[in-house]
Amino acid sequence: MVMECSGNAADKKRGERIFGRRVKQMQLTKTLEKATSGKGGAGGTAALEVRRKEVKYFVSRPDFLAAESVLDKALERDSHDRGKGYFIRSLYFDTLENRAFEEKMAGVERRKKIRLRIYDLKAKMAKLEIKNKVNDCILKESIWVKREDAERLQSGDFEALLEYEGGIARKAYAELRKYCYRPVVVIDYIRHAFVYPFNNTRITFDTNLKANNIDLNMFDSEIFMKPLLDRGLAVMEVKFDGFIPGIVRELAAIKSCNSAISKYCIGRLDNRLSWI
Repeated sequence: MVMECSGNAADKKRGERIFGRRVKQMQLTKTLEKATSGKGGAGGTAALEVRRKEVKYFVSRPDFLAAESVLDKALERDSHDRGKGYFIRSLYFDTLENRAFEEKMAGVERRKKIRLRIYDLKAKMAKLEIKNKVNDCILKESIWVKREDAERLQSGDFEALLEYEGGIARKAYAELRKYCYRPVVVIDYIRHAFVYPFNNTRITFDTNLKANNIDLNMFDSEIFMKPLLDRGLAVMEVKFDGFIPGIVRELAAIKSCNSAISKYCIGRLDNRLSWI
């Protein structure tokens, strides 16, 4: 079955009307939330565990532009986003049997992915992350590793993790060795991110999604990255604790292709998504 996402000026106007009705309410709610809860956020480079829920949507470029215009007036951007989005590149690992890929494609409820992530090709540190998922609930366990150790990991030398203290490093090492993980695909994109303090809500739009599953040096600026999504599609993700605030739910109700999206699987499929 083929589903088409709208992509014309009328969609943009409809999106602006939907979001525009809520701008004043969102601004007022934002002020009240900051007065009672303070500005949310996290920082530091220590081992980190994040538990929350996550839903994803495909959105057309007109819908993305309409949402971005309104959210810029009502919410704050993520601290990494200076107004034009920020770069993310991830190197994903999978087993010899492609367990992570196959479980996602089969809709297995409990599954996990392991990846290295950087935000700058010249970065001196990389984030190693285990993303555990049960339906729409996620647990991310991550540690920061030195660039040279990240390079060892992407070459299959997992012994680098034994130089780090803490349970997450040991868990990642055991998982990578036990199930014979190896790097399989590099994915990058530009992320536009907004934060809403109630229920620790975060709204992101990932654009310009690209992949390479042959050249797997994530620090190489010269590797060819193949565009993956047709028709200017973006991936919208809403992450939250407990439940989606009503205001954000209105945002999620824009005309979009609702899907169990995996940027990892899109990159592994290695073809344009005419099936969206």
